[in-house]
Amino acid sequence: MIYDKDLRDDNGELFGFSTHIYRHYYGVKLTEMHLDDWTIAKLLGHSSVRNVKYYRKMSNQLLADETRKARQKLSAIILNNLDGWEDEYEQIRKDGRL
Repeated sequence: MIYDKDLRDDNGELFGFSTHIYRHYYGVKLTEMHLDDWTIAKLLGHSSVRNVKYYRKMSNQLLADETRKARQKLSAIILNNLDGWEDEYEQIRKDGRL
């Protein structure tokens, strides 16, 4: 595909491609499955867990999905505790119920 579509980088060089991208993708997916570092390291052939940190960078979407329930509970606590506060805090209640 790189040759067919003539895909080039900013320097005009053809993009390079190796199988390492699959390994990295696999490592990221293993972290998203919440496997422990030792298991990930062994599955990827690492001798220690030192390099697993490179796969543990969560996407913004995954982070949002995984924290949604906790954030909703915190929002509910805040909204339930607004009773009796001054009028300036009513905007928070209105925004929270949209």
